[in-house]
Amino acid sequence: MSVLHNFRSLHKQFASVLFVFFFLIGLTGCLLSFKSAFTKVIFENKLISAESKLARILPLDSLEKIATAVLNEKANTNFKKSEKLEIKISKGTVLFYYKDAYSIQINGASGAPILIEKKFGGVIQDIHDGAILDGLFANKLSLSKKVYSIIMGLSLLLLTITGTYMWYKPKMLKNKR
Repeated sequence: MSVLHNFRSLHKQFASVLFVFFFLIGLTGCLLSFKSAFTKVIFENKLISAESKLARILPLDSLEKIATAVLNEKANTNFKKSEKLEIKISKGTVLFYYKDAYSIQINGASGAPILIEKKFGGVIQDIHDGAILDGLFANKLSLSKKVYSIIMGLSLLLLTITGTYMWYKPKMLKNKR
């Protein structure tokens, strides 16, 4: 058997098994270019602006209580506390993230709500990069995502190498004649 035949067989086997995954990665990659279209604005207060710089900030537990209460009122949710927060010192805002892709941005100095959103693009991102596997298997170390990324990266590399060889080798043989 020739190297070309072996590469063709290997390429065909890998491509047929991984077709669904590459299709999902391509589809979600295209959808991610429109990620902002998957965000629903629930509340926006353009009258409340953020401090230009966050010179003073209310205690974070107080800000979280304010943010949670406002989110529960405006979005008709029933959250007890946030999962994550992000402080933007240069903008003077604090963002609180909750389950089910809810987020609220508040003024760090006054606690006034600025923006409440529900982002659906996070699910698409999780499918695209394999993070959804960590949620399915309750894996806190992101091991599933890492294994998925390594397998898909190596597979794409293998398919690129074998595909290039299968394309180039016949041209080389033709030019030798």
